[in-house]
Amino acid sequence: MKDLLLNFGCSFTYGEGLEFHYWKDNYPKTFELYRNKVTYYPSSLIMISLEELISYREKNRYSGILKNFLNFNLLGKSENGGNNYRNIERLELLINYIKIETNYVPKYCVFQFTNIVRDILEFTHNPHGYNKEDDGVKWLGVDKKKEVVESLNLLDDPMRRTGINQTVADVFFVVFGRLVENFRVLESMGCKCVFFMGLEDFYSYHLVEETIKSNEFYMPIIFNGHEYRSWDAMNKDCYLTLKQNIGINDDHPCLDSHKWLANQLYKKYLQLTR
Repeated sequence: MKDLLLNFGCSFTYGEGLEFHYWKDNYPKTFELYRNKVTYYPSSLIMISLEELISYREKNRYSGILKNFLNFNLLGKSENGGNNYRNIERLELLINYIKIETNYVPKYCVFQFTNIVRDILEFTHNPHGYNKEDDGVKWLGVDKKKEVVESLNLLDDPMRRTGINQTVADVFFVVFGRLVENFRVLESMGCKCVFFMGLEDFYSYHLVEETIKSNEFYMPIIFNGHEYRSWDAMNKDCYLTLKQNIGINDDHPCLDSHKWLANQLYKKYLQLTR
């Protein structure tokens, strides 16, 4: 029997940019060459092509550290980026797999929420698509998708953004509810589940905050006694981004932040299994 850590999230969970810590220590000449080009093709190509950089990222991201703390096997999404609803769909597929392949035993599921606007943009990438196979229709229904499509022009306008905040919150509630349903399935299988906010939609957060914080599966981000809206907010406020930590043109979490989060998640698991 193999105990599993299930883990899903966006680039924060993938460990985007952690490779630069290794790069700086071992290849300083090219580190200086690429340190300000993290969003450009050359550096990203190198980071996904060199085995030692890939290995470093996978070992030192929070899930890599956490699985070693727990002595679990890691099961989750392997690619960079993404949104919440696709991660939930992947989780559902893996739950069905585990139900059949009983040699695997889910023990801990950690879900990192990313900005719900990413889901909205994916739901509406085909604004004229309203057939039953359309993701926006499958998740939101025809009427709610039409409402979202009609409001899209407000997303990038902070001065008029209040006009779509409730719609954004409504989409969050749909996606969040589906995650909770899957957590309950996993809990019935003996798996402990938590979610935390990795990235949040700043403008609509006040409409979903109570639902998030009152949920039994929520793990707050508390650093030095202060609770933050998200891991991203904590990193930026506490100088734990790659940009602030090692001078990289990248706001993803640095190595120290991944270590901190792994420890928090480990403590949370011990608390849940007392």
